[in-house]
Amino acid sequence: MTLRIGVTFSRPSNDPTDLLWSSGIGQNSVLLVLLLQRLAGVTEVVVVDCSGKPAPHPLAAWCGVPTATAEDAADRLDLIIECGMRAPAEAMHRFRDRGGRLVSYMAGNSMAMNFEALASAMPHGETVSAVPFDAVSITPQHWTMNRASCLLTRSAVVEQVPHIWEPIFVEARARAAGFNPFYKADRDSDAFRVGILEPNVNVLKTFHLPLLACEEAFRLDPDAIDHVLLFNTSGIKLVPHFLELTSSLDLFRAGKLFSEGRMPIAEVLHRHVDAVVVHQWQNDLNYLYWDVLWSGHPLIHNSPSIDGVGYAYASFDPADGGRALVDATRTHRGRAAAARAKALEFLDRFSIDSPVVRARHEDLIAGVMA
Repeated sequence: MTLRIGVTFSRPSNDPTDLLWSSGIGQNSVLLVLLLQRLAGVTEVVVVDCSGKPAPHPLAAWCGVPTATAEDAADRLDLIIECGMRAPAEAMHRFRDRGGRLVSYMAGNSMAMNFEALASAMPHGETVSAVPFDAVSITPQHWTMNRASCLLTRSAVVEQVPHIWEPIFVEARARAAGFNPFYKADRDSDAFRVGILEPNVNVLKTFHLPLLACEEAFRLDPDAIDHVLLFNTSGIKLVPHFLELTSSLDLFRAGKLFSEGRMPIAEVLHRHVDAVVVHQWQNDLNYLYWDVLWSGHPLIHNSPSIDGVGYAYASFDPADGGRALVDATRTHRGRAAAARAKALEFLDRFSIDSPVVRARHEDLIAGVMA
């Protein structure tokens, strides 16, 4: 069997840097294309741009593949994977009528977004497709909340697809900026500069629990914390809830808490922070985590899917998070090289060159094409 496959990409911007770093879907889409190119029987992979803007798509160069419109893709491809953007219904009906297979690739938590849209009185959350899907592929971190919904609204075939990651984006961003993102204990002070980089755009990943963990660590050992940088909060720093919460903390009263804008992780590591504290709810596989671990910096996290790397703490338990952060401040310098080696071994499971990852994708494609 020889297959021609297209992957839909979103295009809210024409800036490749913005598309790669404004959310995880840009990186996931590029990695999916690079992975598909490696699979047996795949003769062609294209970026399907449904935006109506002129070709090529800004991320096509990252993939090393051509750009196709949805109409062109519908006429000549064998499989289209909706990843970053919903394809036009008319073109997809025509595509399926001529025997093409359409797969929904879920790399975001649609159900959580539906809940938030309802609570916030937004016009709508997820756009329910008018075109039937032949299968749905859900990444592991979104399986629990989305599997049942997808079975009823998208396809009777719902499968779990491996999470994928490579350090190519953080490496490229660091090179372009001229920064060294790797951990080095080369500061005069032993106190940690702590970064919190949660996006604060939905309930799954916000600054609240990481900040409270930092507060706990500061109360346990004030000398352990130099300061805490709250990235992605410049737009909410005057919101009463944010002001009231932050001003109630010892970190704030000691002048150690700062609100910052959004910055790519490659420009933050080593240059501005020595450790990163995170907290997630139903979203335990994150590119931010892997970039931090790859760089050798301590990651203080509550992800149950991270096996023995970083500094783990119990979910919704800032006291335990504070303990983990203090542990990192006291031990990471002496074990940094061994910790990074272990982290790199862990991260191999997500590589697009992993035989397990490639075999699973080949099995899923074979199943939907049968």
